[in-house]
Amino acid sequence: MTDRGVQLHTEASADQDVAGRTAIPPGASDDMRAALHELDLLGKGRCADLDKLVMLALDICGGSLAVFVVHDADTAYEVSSSFAAAASMPRDECMCSLPLELGATVQVADAAADPRFERARHVFGPPNVRSFIGVPVGAESGCPAGVLAVGHNDPGRFGAQEIVRLEKTAELVAAFLSHRRAANRAMHAAKTTDAERARQGQFELIFNAMNEGVNISDATGRIIESNPASVEILGLTRDQQFGRSVTDSRWRTTRPDGSAFPPDEYPVTRTLRSGEIVRDVGMAIDRHDGSRRWISLNAAPVRDPGSHAIEYVVSVFRDVTAQRDAEAQLTVQNGRLGDALEAAEKASRAKTDFMAVMSHELRTPMNAVMSCALLLSQSRLDPVQRRTLGVLEDASKQMLVVLNDLLDLAALNADKVRIQPEPVSLLRLIEDAAVIWAADVRAKGLSLSVIIDPALAAPRNADSARVLQVIGNLVANAVKFTQQGAVSLEAWPERGPGGAQCVVIEVGDTGPGVPAEAIERIFLPFEQIDVTARRRHGGLGLGLHIAQQLAIAMGGDVTLETESGRGSRFTVRIAAPLTTEGRESGVQAGEAADAPVRSVLCVDDNPRNLYVLGAMLRAAGHCTTECASGEEALELMAREKFDVVLLDMVMPEMDGLDVLAQLRAGTGPNAATPVIACTANVLPDQVESYRKAGPAGVLAKPIDVRAMLRAVAEAA
Repeated sequence: MTDRGVQLHTEASADQDVAGRTAIPPGASDDMRAALHELDLLGKGRCADLDKLVMLALDICGGSLAVFVVHDADTAYEVSSSFAAAASMPRDECMCSLPLELGATVQVADAAADPRFERARHVFGPPNVRSFIGVPVGAESGCPAGVLAVGHNDPGRFGAQEIVRLEKTAELVAAFLSHRRAANRAMHAAKTTDAERARQGQFELIFNAMNEGVNISDATGRIIESNPASVEILGLTRDQQFGRSVTDSRWRTTRPDGSAFPPDEYPVTRTLRSGEIVRDVGMAIDRHDGSRRWISLNAAPVRDPGSHAIEYVVSVFRDVTAQRDAEAQLTVQNGRLGDALEAAEKASRAKTDFMAVMSHELRTPMNAVMSCALLLSQSRLDPVQRRTLGVLEDASKQMLVVLNDLLDLAALNADKVRIQPEPVSLLRLIEDAAVIWAADVRAKGLSLSVIIDPALAAPRNADSARVLQVIGNLVANAVKFTQQGAVSLEAWPERGPGGAQCVVIEVGDTGPGVPAEAIERIFLPFEQIDVTARRRHGGLGLGLHIAQQLAIAMGGDVTLETESGRGSRFTVRIAAPLTTEGRESGVQAGEAADAPVRSVLCVDDNPRNLYVLGAMLRAAGHCTTECASGEEALELMAREKFDVVLLDMVMPEMDGLDVLAQLRAGTGPNAATPVIACTANVLPDQVESYRKAGPAGVLAKPIDVRAMLRAVAEAA
C-alpha cells in the first residue's frame, strides 16, 4: 500500500494540470453533484454516525487531526472534522482534492515540501499539516463521493500500517454512505408514490369535472373510459358506452348537411388510421330518448413511450346544440336584416340621387340670380334700387348657405367628405376669415377681437376651405346670437396626444350662453336651443353640427364652454403638422383684374347662366364667345383657337364629359386648350369624377366671380 501510494505522487502524469493536479474527467462533476444530492449531507448539521467514524480513524492512525470531505466540481465541504475548520473552501485549496481526483490513496511524508500542496490552506496555515494520508470513499456510481483523511503536525509520522488502518476505516465510511443513500432512495420513492397517487386523484377530479365530454378508446377503437359530461351529452351510461366500438351500428349520427356519417370518417377512426390529431368535426347524435344533440369533436392519439405505437385515442367533444339553434335563428334574422339593409341602401342611393338633382336644379338658377345681382351692383343705381339689390343679394346668400349646409350634411352622413390638406399659412387664412366676417360683426354693432399666434405663419398641412368653413360657421353662430358686446377669434399652435402638431381656434361671444340642459344636443343636426330661436334667427340648426363633423374629419373636435347669461366659447382642435413645402401662390383674386386679356369660350345650355358668364368675363376685360350645346362647342373649337374654355358639365344630348373626351382625342387647334369644368353637381363623388376627366379646374355654381377670374388666369 505504501509503495503504491508513494509511487502515485512521485511523478506527475500527462493528465495533470500546470499546478500538478489531475483534471476531473468530463462528466465527472455531474456525477459528483448527483452523489452528493443522494447522500443529503450538506447543510444538515453534524452527522453523529459519521463523526464516530472520523474519530475512530484519528485514534487508530495516531494522527493529530482527522476529517471527511466531500467535493463538487469547484468546492470542498468538510462534513465531519476533529478540529475547528472552515465548513467549505475552494477545491484547489483543499488537501483532500488530490486523492479524490486520482481515485487512489495518497500518502505524503511532508506536505510542506510537496509542490502539489503549495496552495493547500491547512498546510501553510492552522492546523499546519505535514504528514498526510487521504483515502477516497467510492460511491455506487463509481465516482468518489468523498475523502477520509488523517494528518499530523510532524513530518514522517505515517507508514504502511496507518494506511491499511485508514483504508479499513474508509470501508466502514463507504458502507455508512451506501446505507444512507439506500435509505434516502427508499424515502424518495415513497414520496414519489404518494405524489403519483395525488396526481392521479387530481386527474380524476379534473376528468370528472370537465364540462366537455371525454371518451378514451383503446387501439381497436373501443371505449374504455367516459366522464360524466360524456354520459350527459350522449345519453348513455358509462357501462353502456364501455366496449362500444366506433363502428357499432347502434350509433345514429348525421353530418351537418343531413347525410349519414360514415364510421370510417369518425374522428377516432381517422386518428387511428393517420396517427394525427383531428379537430372540430361537427355531427349530430340521435339519442335513445329521441332527442338530437349536435357536438363538435376532437380526437388525439396517446402513444407508447418506447414503441411510439398508438395505445389510446382521447376524444373530447362539446355540446353545440344551443349554438347551432341560435345560428339558425340568426340566419333567419340576417335574411330579414339583409332585406332591410338592401331597402335602406336603396333609400340611401335614392336620397343621394335626389340631393344631386336638387343641387343641380337649385344651383343653376341661383347662379343666375347671384351673378345678375353682382352685375347690377356694378351699374349706376339710385338709392331705392341699391337697397332693393342689397335685399336680393342677402336673400340669395342665405339660400346658398342653406343649400350648402344640406349638401354638407348629406356628404357627412354618407361619409363622403374628403379632406384635402395642402401647405397653407394659417395665420393668413384666419386673418382672411376675420376680414370676411368683420363687416357682419360691425353691422350688428358688435366689436371683433382677433388674436393669432405669429407661430402660425409657418406653412402647415391643412384643408384651407374646410378650416374657413368651420370658422365661418362658428363666427356666424356667435354673430347670430349676440345682441351686444363682442365676438372674439383666437388661434395658437399646440402639441396633441403623442406629440402631434395641432392648431387650436377659439370663437367666443358675449351672447346669452347655452343652458346646461341644452349642451348635450347643441351639436346635433337640426337642433336649436328653443323653437323660437329658429323663428327669430332663421337657419336649419346645422352649422354647429357640420363644424364639429368637419373638425373630426380633420383629426380634431369642437368643444363648448358656456355659462347661461355669460356667453359661449367654442374651441376647435385640428391636426395641422408643420411642412417644409412652400405653397404655390398662383394668381390671387386681386391680381385677376390685371391679368392679360384672354379669349374664352363659354358653353352652357342655360341661357341665363351663359349670359352671366359672358357678362362677368367681359367686365374683367376678356373676350368671350358663347354657345349653348356640346355639339356647337366642338364645331367652334374645330375652326377657332381659344385660350380657355368654360364648360358646363350637365347638358342634354352631349354633356361636358363627352365634349372634353372628344376634344382631347382630336387634333384640332384646341386639343390642348385648358378646360374649366362648371357644375352645379358639387357632391364629393361628382366633383371627383369631373377631376378625373382632366380639366384644368372645377368651379361650383353659383360661380364666384373672383374664383372664376383666378381660374381663368391660372389655366391660361
